[in-house]
Amino acid sequence: MMILSKRTIASCVAVLVAGLTMILIVNFTDACRLQGATLDGMAVEEWASRFALDGEKPIIRQPIDSLAKALLDNDGVFKVDIAYRLPHELDIRTNAFEPVCFVVGQSSGKLFGLNIEGRLIRLSGYEPDWERPVLTGVETGSLYSTCTDARVSVVIDELETLRRERIDVYRLIDEIDFSDSGFLRLVVSGLSFHLKVRARVMVDDMQRFVEFIMSYDADLNDAKCFDLRYDNMIICSRGDR
Repeated sequence: MMILSKRTIASCVAVLVAGLTMILIVNFTDACRLQGATLDGMAVEEWASRFALDGEKPIIRQPIDSLAKALLDNDGVFKVDIAYRLPHELDIRTNAFEPVCFVVGQSSGKLFGLNIEGRLIRLSGYEPDWERPVLTGVETGSLYSTCTDARVSVVIDELETLRRERIDVYRLIDEIDFSDSGFLRLVVSGLSFHLKVRARVMVDDMQRFVEFIMSYDADLNDAKCFDLRYDNMIICSRGDR
């Protein structure tokens, strides 16, 4: 049986009292009444009528769920995040997606992010994590739309699997080129050759390549391409193909 010291008991009681005091202050006093809201970093005028909020209620008793649903009903809004900015303000953010990789538009040449669903997102205000691969040879559409090449969403799932299971291999991928409809062309960091892989089994193809490199003392000096599209063989090309 554990015997608690007087100091430990006193500390627990102090934490409990502080927590109850905060709950009482937030719910039953004017200290945390809602006094304003920001939308994507900008202060909102007439926030009570615009968002159906109540300035007479505490900040944590506002109709957050219905507010998020109403915002999602607007065209072009795909994600809503609402945070309490104590003591008096709600911070509302729309389409605050985190990019899981980057994409260079084939026609526009512009760099965008892609979220986990494969939606095109802007990178303004975001510090790019260049550990994540860049997709090229992809035709991009409008902001928050998905790419027309169905392989993109498949590759994003494969990349996330690889990042969870083999972060060391994931970090080696600099570029994934979608220009050819028959395969993906992977540019690997620090290597003079590229890899041909299949979208739906990209992780397996990469794993076979790593096992091949680790198991055999192959001469890679003049290798230009390793074709990994066949389950039972790896084809090395010496020419630029």
